[in-house]
Amino acid sequence: MERLELSDERMTSIVIIEYNSLEDVDGFVASLASSYPSPSQVDDGREPSIELIVSSNSMYDEVRQKQLCVQYPTVKWVFNEKNGGFAYGMNEGLKAAQGDTLVVANADVKLRQSLQPMTSYLWNHKEIGIIGPKIVDDQDIIQDSFRHFFSPWGFFKRQVGWIKNRGKLHEKNFTTPVSGDWIIGAFMMVRRDFYEKVGGLSEDYFMYCEDMDWCRRAHLSGYEVVYFPEVVVEYKGTRSSRKRLKYTKIHIQSLLTFWRKYGFHA
Repeated sequence: MERLELSDERMTSIVIIEYNSLEDVDGFVASLASSYPSPSQVDDGREPSIELIVSSNSMYDEVRQKQLCVQYPTVKWVFNEKNGGFAYGMNEGLKAAQGDTLVVANADVKLRQSLQPMTSYLWNHKEIGIIGPKIVDDQDIIQDSFRHFFSPWGFFKRQVGWIKNRGKLHEKNFTTPVSGDWIIGAFMMVRRDFYEKVGGLSEDYFMYCEDMDWCRRAHLSGYEVVYFPEVVVEYKGTRSSRKRLKYTKIHIQSLLTFWRKYGFHA
């Protein structure tokens, strides 16, 4: 890969969504603090290396908003006027981000280490548009976060496999970075130049498939999507679309939107 040598002294902005889920914010803040001992300040007075932006779709009143700003002094809050879905909330957070490196993550993710190795790799390889870490659950079981684009038949086979294996569809244990189709939206990192060129997440989706769409647009713009197993985060998805009919319908609607935009073999 062609290398682009840049300084490591740059800010990373992490955006998470909050929707009546302050306990997840607590967990993320705690994991960030353990990975970066002083994320909100640097001793020599420079800009902080990490900023955490919580984009809230909870529609709190002004009194509650002020309380949360006091309760979470290391957080930059974005209070949205509506619950416009995952992509909407992320985009509102990204608009407030000041970092050169941008991360969108689920609020119930837990960092286990510094993101520095992945950040450096992203900045040193300008052909990469989107990069994601290895994701494990709280038992250190590797999650299936690195995937091929779904055709309707491929999606059906995946659901059948999930049932046959009792919900276990785990990732191959890669040990070095590898390029592929898409990584899940639980944790995605990009450079600001990518964001300014390709744009944020597509609000054609209320939830589900906006991660596939972002990766598809990355490929169409000439970028690679890379899985980076040298950085590990903890996350186990709720699989809500498999457990509740409401979310199943939303997931199917989002898949249909994706296929209408890009075809059945995106």
